[in-house]
Amino acid sequence: MTDMGVCACPGCEHEVASEQAAVTEGRAYCCTACAAGHPTGRECIHAGCACSELNRPPAGEEVMEGPSNAQF
Repeated sequence: MTDMGVCACPGCEHEVASEQAAVTEGRAYCCTACAAGHPTGRECIHAGCACSELNRPPAGEEVMEGPSNAQF
């Protein structure tokens, strides 16, 4: 297991492990939701992480609750 530093998602402070990393444009993220920019409000895999709220879509847009295993 290799530590890849802190997740590149704004507001996320979780360490990224190489086995679970989602790498986009050369930046390491802790999960696919963070790497994709929290589309439709997808939550960070870390329950209660501030990035989920910080990156929530504007009012009126569809929001998905809970983590998703969907790959992009």
